[in-house]
Amino acid sequence: DQDGCTLQSSGINAEYGGGTENVYGKVNILLQAYISQLHIESYSLLSDTLYVAQNGSRIIRAMFDIAVHNGYPLVAYKLLNLSKMLNHRIWEGDTPLRQFHNLPPHILDRIERLNLTMDRLKEMPAREIGHMLQHVAMGDRIKQCVDHFPAVAIDSVVQPVTATVLKIELTITPQFRWNDKWHSKTSEPWWIWVEDTNNDHMYHSEYFSLQKKHVVEDSPQKLSFSIPLIDKENMSYIVRMISDNWIGAEGLDCISVKGVILPQDHLPHTQLLDLQPLPTSIIPYPEYKDYFSFSHFNPVQTQILHSLFHTDHNVLVGAPTGSGKTVAAELAMFRVFINYPGDKCVYIAPLKALVKERMKDWSVKIGKGLGKKLVELTGDVVPDMKAVVSADVIVTTPEKWDGISRSWQNRKYVQKVRLLVIDEIHLLGNDRGPVLEVIVSRTNFISSHTEQQVRVVGLSTALANAGDVGSWLNISNVGMFNFKPSVRPVPLEVH
Repeated sequence: DQDGCTLQSSGINAEYGGGTENVYGKVNILLQAYISQLHIESYSLLSDTLYVAQNGSRIIRAMFDIAVHNGYPLVAYKLLNLSKMLNHRIWEGDTPLRQFHNLPPHILDRIERLNLTMDRLKEMPAREIGHMLQHVAMGDRIKQCVDHFPAVAIDSVVQPVTATVLKIELTITPQFRWNDKWHSKTSEPWWIWVEDTNNDHMYHSEYFSLQKKHVVEDSPQKLSFSIPLIDKENMSYIVRMISDNWIGAEGLDCISVKGVILPQDHLPHTQLLDLQPLPTSIIPYPEYKDYFSFSHFNPVQTQILHSLFHTDHNVLVGAPTGSGKTVAAELAMFRVFINYPGDKCVYIAPLKALVKERMKDWSVKIGKGLGKKLVELTGDVVPDMKAVVSADVIVTTPEKWDGISRSWQNRKYVQKVRLLVIDEIHLLGNDRGPVLEVIVSRTNFISSHTEQQVRVVGLSTALANAGDVGSWLNISNVGMFNFKPSVRPVPLEVH
């Protein structure tokens, strides 16, 4: 009891309840004594302190994981700081420089008495720091520690995906110098979460590694994720980035969605109708009789067949992978071959690997099977101009077709394009999106000047904003097919 009273009277920074006669009161006092680095002479109390500190750190980390999982930002913030205080044995209100063990205690005490924050120390030159602490020789060492203390700048860009979903892209710029003595060999761990202070709720959280090479090269790292939008009028978020190891190392950015132009509520997904699967023999032309290796179209293909093969409407097909969207492109090509002989079809795939895969497949089925001429246009393959002029189908990448179609006035074969198929059009929001936008805009421009309609068929996975993409492609309700992600020809089972 006498030792307990001694601990109570020295080094206890926070309130506690229960006193030394209760377990929770004793644990509280021992944890505070451990963080304050008090000298304990009693072997029994010393043993209890070490036991409480070792298990307390583990339990607090588990509670932190629970708080993050349940979305409690304030509780998670307090628990993470408490865990770091136990690991470093310093208080949250102490100067963060106490985490550097090459600075004398009396210098650290003086920094705390003068209330020199890390921001002030960063702005001050080493000589001024030394004079203020009345120890000129320590100025350079303190300045080096300040430069090595982890700090980051966060820049947030908000992009509405739907009326209820926001995409946030973070640019994380390191603002410190790496030193293997104080940091790990490869990366520094951080926690990033997005919180709503009004509702005390965490909408997103993740464990993030700040790589050494980005700090050394002074290059930013990017991170993107999506969060829900609950209140459209008064919604504001806080992006918080906290070091997993260093006390006081954190970044903050406030995001307000007030004034952000949100997309309109989109059309509901296309319902998969309960139709009888159509046989492939429904195409009434002998040369196409043996084209397909199957006897019947699947439910998705059956529903979209009429719009693709019997009309000239622009069509958007959004369906999960494996739904047979390649057949949709082939049906649209068949219509050009039959009704507009001599005109060309252009198939655009975002990757060279997809272009080569289509060429390998269609060279046999369309080239040899239907007697049509195909040509591949990528950066790796440059055919002669005669092959391009005489080709019925051009398989290419967005960048290559963008370069070719720029001089459409001087290239008659560009003006003879009747069908433009854009595969993986959901990549419109990625780096290649602007190229696709230019291609579609130029196609519409060419069509208006040549008075020849160019049909556009877009193939994609299931889209959240199919209405926006459809209006951009001038697609009416007749050509809009955006099925749910759960619509699959072969049901997906989880074992």
